[in-house]
Formats: sequence, C-alpha cells, structure tokens
Amino acid sequence: MATYKKIRHILYPDLTITLALYTGLESCKVLRKYVMEGEIVASLLKTSMIVDPFQVLTAANKAVHLWQTNNMITKNVHSEILYCLSPSKNISESFRSFGAADSDDSVFVAVVDDAEDKTLNRISEILEQSPTDIDAVASLSDTELISKAYKLTEEELSVYPILDALVSRIAAKEIITAGKGKS
Repeated sequence: MATYKKIRHILYPDLTITLALYTGLESCKVLRKYVMEGEIVASLLKTSMIVDPFQVLTAANKAVHLWQTNNMITKNVHSEILYCLSPSKNISESFRSFGAADSDDSVFVAVVDDAEDKTLNRISEILEQSPTDIDAVASLSDTELISKAYKLTEEELSVYPILDALVSRIAAKEIITAGKGKS
C-alpha cells in the first residue's frame, strides 16, 4: 500500500512529482487558503474528478514539460497541472471543475519539485493527518461526472477503460480542442 507516490520526471530527472491523497477532512478551506496566499505551493485537486493517480501523473508530466519549455498557459506549474487535467481550454472553468473546493472532505495533492517532502509534510501538518492510500482515490471518483466533463461516450467506454480515455484526452488536449476556441 503506497500512501503517496514520488516520481522522478524522466525528461527532467532533477524534478520530482509527488502525489498524495487526504480523506476524512472537515473541509479543504484552510489548506486552500494557504495555497491561495502562496504559503503552500501545490495543486489541490477534486477527488471526484480523478479515477486513478496515473491520470494526474499524466497531467503533471505535461505541465512540467510545458513549464520547462516556457510554454505554459497559466502562471505556474501547479495551476498548469489543473489546466492540463481539464478538457477545457478555459482556465477558470478548469479550476472550478478540477480544483478542490472549500467544502470538499477529501483532496488529491500534486506537488512538483518536493524531493525532500517539505511541502507534503507541511500539508500533513496543516491537515493534522498523514496521506491515505493513494489508490483509494478510485473509490471517490464520480465516473458519471467525469464522463460528462470529458464528453466520453458509452461506445468509447465499451472499447477501452475510462483511464485510457482520460489519458488520451489529456495528452491530446490541444489537438482535440483545436479550432474550438474557449470551450
């Protein structure tokens, strides 16, 4: 059982991506305040929109690459993870749909460049708990809401698993939404 995952980026081996899940929270309000004020640098993701940690890892890898090549759409790599996770090209909609809300009782956290776990430890301190088994995020997913957000069809899901459909959409976002403006 992995409580959290730390992955060294393959193209940028000096950088790590740390993924963690916190459940049973009273709310995310306090943690969101720290992030909004810049005291904590992390992506706080809505657990209902995540089927598997690999979905977030795909978005995080893409965000890190865009950051390292100076091609980000948003202001920092952590907001870029949220943007990459969303099928929308509208930044506000991406944050609203995929970012954790004050009232959420669970949060999936992604942190770039936290090799010594300083940020993750601070988050655990603020939330007064350790991360939960990261793979438990599957039990918090709302596949109906996810399918609607990504416009997945029953036919598509009969051919391959939802995770494959999501990863394909995340990887090909710019191609899929080309010419659609801010959708």
